[in-house]
Amino acid sequence: MEFILEANERKVDKQSQLTDIRTGKRVPGIVYGFSQKPISMDVDYRELLKILKEAGTSNVVTVKVAGKEIKVIVREYQQDPVTDKLTHVDFMAIDAKKIVSTKVPVELIGTSKVVREQGGQLNKKIETVDVQCLPGDLPAKIEIDVSVLVEMGQKLVVSDLVVDEKVTIMNDPNNPVANVTLPKKIIIKTAAEAAEAAEGVEGAEGEAPVEGAEGEAKPEGDAKPEGDAKSEEKK
Repeated sequence: MEFILEANERKVDKQSQLTDIRTGKRVPGIVYGFSQKPISMDVDYRELLKILKEAGTSNVVTVKVAGKEIKVIVREYQQDPVTDKLTHVDFMAIDAKKIVSTKVPVELIGTSKVVREQGGQLNKKIETVDVQCLPGDLPAKIEIDVSVLVEMGQKLVVSDLVVDEKVTIMNDPNNPVANVTLPKKIIIKTAAEAAEAAEGVEGAEGEAPVEGAEGEAKPEGDAKPEGDAKSEEKK
């Protein structure tokens, strides 16, 4: 799929221009990298949002700006910390013959038996991985089948991700990708039941001894107090 984004070249000598651009539903940005001289620009907000959703950081985008068509990938974008609105975007120009480093999304596919039959909770531990490869070899996403998770507590790690031999994943091979655990509600209930059972045991151990128990036996038959026994001996 081909991704194309129209952009306007932007002059950087006026700081107030950024405010005008953002209020006009456009997003400021820049193209840089390799032998490309940095070009400041602005793009339509909705078009950029579409590119980010569909192309992400792992698909090549053609940016048309200043009479040029530049092959790029999305390198980074900033958002307002309160509204999440896009405030800036960086594009990195690429060379088809040179290796690039970027992020590729990880997608979980399939259904775990332990989730379906035992009520386990599937947890995705990572959204993207860092990869290096030629632009033409960039995968749009990396899929991993979670149906292999058949036991509670089992997990998948980065080394379980399968990619083309032309693609190198830079993350630690032991980093978790997904796992299956007991849902929190079940864990809380189990902990509560254990506490209740423990209280029951403590209560039983602290109960008063039953009458006639060891250490409180009554004299048997006509046994007399020690004083009476001495009186009998004198007689």
